[in-house]
Amino acid sequence: METVHRGRPRRPDIDSLAREHALALLAERGYDGLRMKDVAESAGIGLGALYRRWAGKKDLVMAALRADVSRHETEGVGDPLADLVSALERIAEAMPRGLGRLVAACLSEPDSELAQVAREAKLTPMTDALTARLEKVTGPAPDVRLRAESGLAYLLWKTATGEQATDEHTLRNRVLTIMGVSPQTSYHAAQSAGTSRHGRPS
Repeated sequence: METVHRGRPRRPDIDSLAREHALALLAERGYDGLRMKDVAESAGIGLGALYRRWAGKKDLVMAALRADVSRHETEGVGDPLADLVSALERIAEAMPRGLGRLVAACLSEPDSELAQVAREAKLTPMTDALTARLEKVTGPAPDVRLRAESGLAYLLWKTATGEQATDEHTLRNRVLTIMGVSPQTSYHAAQSAGTSRHGRPS
């Protein structure tokens, strides 16, 4: 006998829809102005469906931020240097918007729930990912994370002073230099940097 499932069918896209709309509302209204009810209405899904997946706003926002970082991790273009520049472009473009708010929260209210969420779900994973990309270009180095953080600090400072550094020329000739990468680094040089002297990947 065939089993009949009553109620609305489970929508496989609810998770991604909710995360997408949560990020949009976070950028528009800030963390304090974000409500689960608003996310449900904006995404066109039931409030109960949200609470079946996430205990509350904090968990939903953390999931959304983590998914955003992970999504960009799958967008590599093959050339390590071009991939690094592309990642820097995305970060630079996001600085004046939602990313800037997250950084500001960590500076002004370091013990707040938003600061905790921002550090754990966005800022630290983003720095990890940029460090990994940089290492593919320069090869392993004790200060590779410091170099990545220096590039991020430059982008943040330029945004704070109203001088956005989003064009590829600036990224290649200033940010890469700060990160210890020659703007003329070629794809093959980047490949060699990631290979040990014995020909094995480092």
